[in-house]
Amino acid sequence: MKVIPREKHIYSFRPDADTVETIESGEEVIFHTYDSYRDQLKSESIDKNFKLEGVNPATGPVYVNGAEPGDTLKISVLSLELEEEGSMYLRPGVGVLKKYVDRPEVKKLKIKNKKVIYNDKYSFDLKPMIGVIGVALDEEISTFSPGKHGGNMDTKEITAGAVIYLPVFTLGAKLAIGDLHAIMGDGEVPICGVEIGGRVHIKVEVIKTKLSDWPVLEDKDNYYAIASAKTMDEACELATESMFLLLRKQNPKLASNDIIRLIGIQGDLKISQVVNPLKTAKFVLPKKLIPCGLEEVR
Repeated sequence: MKVIPREKHIYSFRPDADTVETIESGEEVIFHTYDSYRDQLKSESIDKNFKLEGVNPATGPVYVNGAEPGDTLKISVLSLELEEEGSMYLRPGVGVLKKYVDRPEVKKLKIKNKKVIYNDKYSFDLKPMIGVIGVALDEEISTFSPGKHGGNMDTKEITAGAVIYLPVFTLGAKLAIGDLHAIMGDGEVPICGVEIGGRVHIKVEVIKTKLSDWPVLEDKDNYYAIASAKTMDEACELATESMFLLLRKQNPKLASNDIIRLIGIQGDLKISQVVNPLKTAKFVLPKKLIPCGLEEVR
């Protein structure tokens, strides 16, 4: 099995980026990733003049043979293996609560017995997730930003056992992955979760049709339509519309008003993150409303 080393990484998704490996549709591959700070936070002590450099690296990109514009990349997340320690870095002027952060501070959190250890009083069940997973657009976009290509969606449901569907915009898709979290709440309000390095084992398949204009996620129980925009209002509208269109493809004889009512009864509109250059929303719908499965929604 091919392993993509973390030393081979990018800071932006670009159509002209050199790829570091080529894989076939149906192949499994492992991405070894840095944490979002590129391992620059070695301890809780930082110099007052310390500045992060080269932040939010994504390992890759990988060329997927047969992937062409208009296709969909199906990425099954088989497992996530994390390092033994994560970091959270608060600094003034950053995050939703930025006005209350009076000084830069690094906190290191150990991972032990499937727990994130905050201190002697608090520990939390480990909930690993992928913050950045994306493909190249037809223009350059930073790994900080989410979009139609995926990217920095910071959606906590992108975890082991999930399947993410990404629209393809360039030959070979040029897939890259990074920004793992040991645990993170919806919103990512401090501008970080428990940032951590690790290894992401995935299976990549090319579907020769477009499933959606936006990323779509599948887990054991639900589908998620994910969308990003400058404002949260717009992101919410786009995510809801994306889910509506998925349902309409699967049920072409069902009236639009019925689909809207079903979405209103069974769907949940939620926030993924509010701190990146674009805000990200997700519309969640139980699988029973798309019983045939997404790959048959054509």
